[in-house]
Amino acid sequence: MDINDQLPIGFAMGVAMRRDALDAYNKLTEAEKEQVLNECRDAKNKAEMNRIISHLSGSWF
Repeated sequence: MDINDQLPIGFAMGVAMRRDALDAYNKLTEAEKEQVLNECRDAKNKAEMNRIISHLSGSWF
């Protein structure tokens, strides 16, 4: 994954520490990635961001 200014910083930092979430994110289609990023942009706090990242490493998609 190329971490750049288009990724929410909390998401980029979170998946950088969770290899399973990073691998899952990289396997998503572009549409699914955009859905995840939109949810990340709407996250109100760290707990919500952690939930998104945790779902990525589980069976969310």
